[in-house]
Amino acid sequence: MLDCLTDYIGLSSSVRTSESGLYLDAFPGINLFNILKIADEHSIEKVYEDVQRRSIAKFRTFFITEFNRCFKLYKREAVDCLICENKELLAIALWYLTGAELCEEFLRSDRINRYTGVDRKSVKENKDNLTDAFFSELATSIAGIDIESSTCFEEGDNPECNSSVTFVQVCP
Repeated sequence: MLDCLTDYIGLSSSVRTSESGLYLDAFPGINLFNILKIADEHSIEKVYEDVQRRSIAKFRTFFITEFNRCFKLYKREAVDCLICENKELLAIALWYLTGAELCEEFLRSDRINRYTGVDRKSVKENKDNLTDAFFSELATSIAGIDIESSTCFEEGDNPECNSSVTFVQVCP
């Protein structure tokens, strides 16, 4: 697991502070009261740790896929280094993905129903919106990574962009 991302996104500032200053309860429909409803015998912290662990694992996979759309990365161990080195740039994408994963937790819980005040349809809609925002933000964030100044590669080992777009400059 990417230790540099653990607790980078917080659940609520009243539960635990986050390094990034981003909290899941800032999203509509996500609050501690609703999380308590799915906590069962577990604590809110346990629910969040499970969500966070799944989010970070998924984030790494999605990062590799999106990064390889442009760059050919030969050394997979450089992935973790790139993510940690650029975690501030990637924070918003991780925030959206963790929010979507928490919505998934709500959807899988058998304790949520219309009597508990959480509407599955609105949670599903919220999850879909957060997922779409995640993929958009991930693509933007990866495009902003400065490979040239990265310390994750040895001299001359930087990945090259295999983009199909080529720029040709013609002088008169």
